[in-house]
Amino acid sequence: MSKIKMSKNIVLIGFMGSGKSTTGKVLAQRIHYSFIDSDEFIESKIKMSISDYFIQYGEDQFRSLEEDIISQIALTSNTVIATGGGIVKNPNNILNLKSNGIIIYLKGSPEHIFERLKYDTTRPLLNTENKLETIKSLLKQRSPLYESASDIIIDIDNKSIDEVVVSILERMRGKAI
Repeated sequence: MSKIKMSKNIVLIGFMGSGKSTTGKVLAQRIHYSFIDSDEFIESKIKMSISDYFIQYGEDQFRSLEEDIISQIALTSNTVIATGGGIVKNPNNILNLKSNGIIIYLKGSPEHIFERLKYDTTRPLLNTENKLETIKSLLKQRSPLYESASDIIIDIDNKSIDEVVVSILERMRGKAI
């Protein structure tokens, strides 16, 4: 595979469970970029899990904190950034990330995401009676935001992480970054 000349960040957005962190790590290794998981970065700053922070302070307080952290992370370069699933709820996050990044939406169907998350109890927004219906409802709200924020959309259904990474690299060859 020929080397892609880049300097901007590569920002992965998408619903929780879409593989942003795992894909981001593999992609960063492959193109010799740094890697930042925004959720892990936030947890290291607040010294607690995001789930616990949600419980203690609520989603609004978390989104404010997330915006501050994203504005810092967006200043990096040559970095693959995996974002939290709700990052698109705040337009300032997208503006900050686009200032020095190409945004890639890892798009998965509700059923695919459900299969990945059905036993996951660490996602505060999915601790509901019917996880699949919650995923469908949240995706209905967020999909237009993911799509309008993205420069590239990659379908992840029934693809391995390596296949997703190859798809990203192929699509990026056509983008001036």
